[in-house]
Amino acid sequence: MEKIINKGIKIDLHIHSVYSKNKDKDKVSNNTIDNLPMLVKGLTENDVELCAITDHDEFNYEIYRKLKEEEEKDNCIKKVLPGIEFSVEFVEGKVIHIVTIFDDKDDEKVKHIEQIMSTGKGKTAYKKGAYSKANYFEILNEINTDFIMIAHQKKTVSSQHKAHANDVMSLGKETFNELVFMDYFDAYEFRNKKNEIYNKAFLVDNDLEENLRFVTGSDCHNWSYYPNTEKDDKTFFSFTYIKSLPTFKGVAMAVTDHHRISLTDKFFNPVEKYIPKITLNISGEKVYIPMSKGINVIIGDNSIGKSLFLHALTNNVKITDRKLKRGYEKYLEKNNMSIETSISEENLFMYNQQGEIREIFDTEGMKPNEYLKRFYPNQINADKYRNIVERDLQRLYEYIGEKFSYDANIKGLPSFSIITSDVLDKSLTFVGKVKKASVTEIQKLIEHFENVISELQEILKNKALRDKDKQHIDNSVEMFEVMLDGYNQKLENYKKENEKINVYNTFMNHYKQNYSKKVTDEQAVYSDFIESKSETIQNICKLLTQKEKVRKYEPNIEELVIKPECNPVDKYRFISKVQIERIDNAYIREVLRSVLKKGKEIDTQAITEKELKEYIKNYPSEDEGLSPLEALKMKIHTKLEKDFKIGNTIVDETMDVFEEVSSGFDAQMYFTLISGEARNKGIYLIDQPEDHISQKAIKEKVLDQFRRMGQIRQVIMVTHNPQFIVNLDVDNVIFLSKEKGKLVVKSGALEYENEEYSILQIVADNIDGGLQTILGRMKRYEKDIEL
Repeated sequence: MEKIINKGIKIDLHIHSVYSKNKDKDKVSNNTIDNLPMLVKGLTENDVELCAITDHDEFNYEIYRKLKEEEEKDNCIKKVLPGIEFSVEFVEGKVIHIVTIFDDKDDEKVKHIEQIMSTGKGKTAYKKGAYSKANYFEILNEINTDFIMIAHQKKTVSSQHKAHANDVMSLGKETFNELVFMDYFDAYEFRNKKNEIYNKAFLVDNDLEENLRFVTGSDCHNWSYYPNTEKDDKTFFSFTYIKSLPTFKGVAMAVTDHHRISLTDKFFNPVEKYIPKITLNISGEKVYIPMSKGINVIIGDNSIGKSLFLHALTNNVKITDRKLKRGYEKYLEKNNMSIETSISEENLFMYNQQGEIREIFDTEGMKPNEYLKRFYPNQINADKYRNIVERDLQRLYEYIGEKFSYDANIKGLPSFSIITSDVLDKSLTFVGKVKKASVTEIQKLIEHFENVISELQEILKNKALRDKDKQHIDNSVEMFEVMLDGYNQKLENYKKENEKINVYNTFMNHYKQNYSKKVTDEQAVYSDFIESKSETIQNICKLLTQKEKVRKYEPNIEELVIKPECNPVDKYRFISKVQIERIDNAYIREVLRSVLKKGKEIDTQAITEKELKEYIKNYPSEDEGLSPLEALKMKIHTKLEKDFKIGNTIVDETMDVFEEVSSGFDAQMYFTLISGEARNKGIYLIDQPEDHISQKAIKEKVLDQFRRMGQIRQVIMVTHNPQFIVNLDVDNVIFLSKEKGKLVVKSGALEYENEEYSILQIVADNIDGGLQTILGRMKRYEKDIEL
C-alpha cells in the first residue's frame, strides 16, 4: 500500500444496488450481484478509485464483499467501503437522508452490519420508512465501528425555493445553521455541478468554509448508465477528488477538511523540480524515504539530527561555521550513516534555516535576502533631505565660528609700552604687511560648480530622460561650464596677485631687519611703538566691524515631509525609508537638544568655547583632541547618521509606513510573498517556520500560505508545532528516532498505518500538543476516535 499522497483520488460514496428496492422499487432491479461487472465497468471507465454501495436503510455483506474483491485486481479501484443511506427523522415529520460510511478495518464488524439491519435494531426501530434520531445513533453504537456522516443536499444551500424532500435544508434554516455550527455532519452531498458555484459563494459570504464541506455522489440507481441513472440522462456528473490515501481513515480526514476536497485533481502542481525519495545508508543498509510532491515534514527528538537532514540535502551550502559542519560530520560517522540524496542548486527554490527569517527582519532594518531584494523600490534619496538640514546647521557652525574668532581676536590684541620721551624723528616707521587675498570661498564655489556639472552629466546618461529635457540640461551644463571657467580664471588671478604680495612682504621683512641693525636703540624702540600703535588701531577697527557681524542663529528651513519609496506587492508594501518622517525647524531644535545637556541652549552671539564645552552632553575625552566646535559637529553628525539611515521594511497595505510590526507579523508577510511565487517552482526547505509566530496567527494565516506552497512546489520542513503537521494536513511525515542505538525512520501520510506504527499515533506521542491537535482536527462529535 502507498505510504504518501502524490495525487487526488476520485471517489463515489453514493451508489445503490438492488437492496434499495424497498424505496426505489424497479429503478434498482438491474443492480444485482450478478450484474456487478456492469458497475465495475462504469467505475473503471470513469477512473473511480474509492467507492461505496450505500443502499436505503439496508446493507448486504455479500455484494459488498464481491465488489471489494476489485481491490486486489489490476484496475483503478483501490478501496471499497461499507455504507448505508439512512433515512432519519431529525425533527418531527422531517426525514433526511444521511449517507453513512463505515470503517472496513474489522471485517467481522462489517459482516455484523447486515444482521443488525435485517434482524436487529435496524429492523425493529424502522418506523414509517425512517429511523428516529435516537434510534439512528443506537444503531451506529451497535455497529461499533468508526463512521462518516454525509448529509444529503440536492439543492444548493442558498436556494430560496422549497427544500428538496430528504435534504438537510428541509429541516429549516435555523436547524441547518445549528447543525453547521456544531459540525454535526462530516460533509454535505450534492450531485449537480452547477450547484458548486452557489455553494462556494454561500460558504464565502457566510464565512463557513471551515464548517461546511461538500462532496458529490452519483446516487446511481442503474449501473448500466453509471454514473447516471436514466438512459437518456446526458447530465455531466462531476466526481469529487480527495487528497487522501485510499483508506477509511484517509477519507475521514479528507471530508473533514475542505482543503482536501475538490472537483478537479488540483492538489499538486505537476512540477518537475522535486525529489521522489531520500536515500540513506544506515550501517550499510539502504533506506528509502518516499517523498510527496507536496508538504513533507521531519519530526523527532531535538538531538536526532533533523536540521542535519536539510543541510545535507543542500550539500551544506548554508553552513559557514566549520565547527558546526564538523559536528554534523561526526554525528553521521557516529551513527554509521550517510545521506546520499542531494538537491541541485537549479532545483532549489530557497532554504531558510532556523532563525534566518528573524535575521532578515532584524532591529536595525531589513537585510533582504536575494529573493526579497527584487521587490524593493529604489533606495530613498536620503541626501536630498539631509543636505537641507546640514546646510542650515552649517550656518550654526559659521555663526559659532565667527563668535569664537571674535573672542580669539580680542585675546590676541598686542600689549606694548607707550613712549613718552621725545625722540628725534630720525627713524623710519614700517606699517604692517600687505594682506593676501583669500581664495577659500572661490575654491569652494569652484568645487560646487564641478559637482553640479558632474551630477547633470550623470542625469544625461539616464535613458529615461526625454529629448526636450536633455536639451535643457545640456544648456545648463554649458552655462555652468562658462561660469566655472570664469571663476577658475579669477582664482588664477588671485593666486598671481598673492605671489606678488608675498614677494613684496618678503622684501620688506628683510629690509626692516637690515635697517634695525643700523639705528640706535632709542630709534628702534620708537619705530616699534609707532608700528604697534598703528597695527592695534587697525585691529580694533576690524574688531568693531567683526562684532557687528556676529549673528544670532535660528533654524530656518521649510517643513518638508519625507516621502518613503514604496512598491506595492500583493497586499503588502515594500518600503525604503529613513528613520524620521519630516524635517522642519522643530526637527533642527530636536537635534540640538539631543546633543546638549538638559536646559542648555546655544546663543551664537554670547557663547564662548568654554561654555560650549560645558553644554555638550557626554563630551569626548581629551585624548581625541577635539575643539568644542568640532565635538559639536561630531555629535550632530552621529545624530544625523542615525536619523537619515536608510531602512527597508514591509508593511501591510492598511498600515502606516513608519509603523513597527512584530517579528511574527514579519514572518507572516514573508510566507505570504513566497507562497505566491509561481515562476520558480523549485523545492523549498525551511527549518522551524513556527518561530516567533503566535498559535493564532499560524492557524488563521500561515497554514493557508503553506497550503498554497504545497500546491505549487515540494516543501520539506522541520517543525515541532502540531499545527504545522495535523492542521496543515501534510502529505508526508518523516519521523526520526533511535531504537537500540540505531537510527530508525518511519514515514507516511498522516492517515498511514501498518502493523508496526501509525503516523497519527507517532505525532500524538512525540509532538507537544499533538494529541489535542489531532482530537480537535478530526471534528468527530459523538464518535470514538481511534488513532
